[in-house]
Amino acid sequence: MADIVERMKKKTVVKPIVYGNTATRLEQKRESDQHTHKWTVFLRPYMLEDPTKWIRKVQFKLHESYANQTRIIEEPPYEVTETGWGEFEVQIRIYFVDSNEKPIVAFHYLRLFQPLIELPSGEQIVCTEFYDEIIFQEPTVQMYRALQASEGKRPDKQSFLNDIEQVKNRTRELGEHAQKEIAAEIEDLRETLKDAHKLIVKYSAELVEQE
Repeated sequence: MADIVERMKKKTVVKPIVYGNTATRLEQKRESDQHTHKWTVFLRPYMLEDPTKWIRKVQFKLHESYANQTRIIEEPPYEVTETGWGEFEVQIRIYFVDSNEKPIVAFHYLRLFQPLIELPSGEQIVCTEFYDEIIFQEPTVQMYRALQASEGKRPDKQSFLNDIEQVKNRTRELGEHAQKEIAAEIEDLRETLKDAHKLIVKYSAELVEQE
């Protein structure tokens, strides 16, 4: 008989994260493999906190052309640095300290050419950073304690190259807009189903009268 996992009823914990990549062009194309860029793909907590309290490891799955396609990072910084010549989708899988909480997966399209940002030094590099939130609905007791122990009090702005507050607000605006569109589509579908039901009732009544 499997052990019963105790969960925190009616409790929800939200953990904001940021993932993305930076990239710079190599001084010249490497003749051995035609690589043109050096890049780093990463996942970081949005808040200033110790992520090892709740993250056990992060797995990055690269393009199949890389000899070691799957990279597992067990402590911060959760990132992989490589060289390459093309853009591709990276799978980022996050494992939690309590194995009863299923891993979650994010997908990031590695960018090598755009968007460019300028550093204080005047150097330009490619940098994409995306804000997201992991929502733990009724986490296990162990996971809940781990999440509470690592609770960050303020955003870790120093770890990001973009205005991360602006990125967060823009992400939330897009999410709210998407929710409104979905709600409108659901309402349209309900009205369509109501009309269809009325037609069925009407045709059923007509069939009964004909019989």
